[in-house]
Amino acid sequence: MDADNHASKLALGPFHDLAQHPDPVLPDGYEQMPTFGPFHEALGPMYVKHADGRYTVGLWVQDKHRNRGQMMHGGMICTLADSACHWAAKHSRQPIPMMLTTGLAVSLMGNAAPGEWVEAEATVLRAGRSIVFTECRISSAGRIIAHATAQFQVVAETIK
Repeated sequence: MDADNHASKLALGPFHDLAQHPDPVLPDGYEQMPTFGPFHEALGPMYVKHADGRYTVGLWVQDKHRNRGQMMHGGMICTLADSACHWAAKHSRQPIPMMLTTGLAVSLMGNAAPGEWVEAEATVLRAGRSIVFTECRISSAGRIIAHATAQFQVVAETIK
């Protein structure tokens, strides 16, 4: 093991190896989600499924998603909630419009460790002409770790 890699593992803590090699087998119904740009590319991969009128976005918690306390960073949980709500909101219309997040409220109730599968299940509450309202439950290992509500402004009729 080279010195830089060894120092990196010491700095990143005991979950380093687990978080770098997530389980390659996805839960049923998921497929890789296209990225929303460079920010999502750096955080991914994320996966999405559609069932019973709900969109669920999931990911394996990796070392890059954690805080110093060896658990998923609250900001990453918020990003996952925003991603799921955005996906549900934009797919609530045809053709798919371009939307911007104009409101996001997240209540953090628990956490997930590197190596765990986390999913955010989003539901559209109301899809108005120019604003879409959503809610989302984020869970891991059978426990709810966060709840979110979000609203989105329709800014263009279709994505180009």
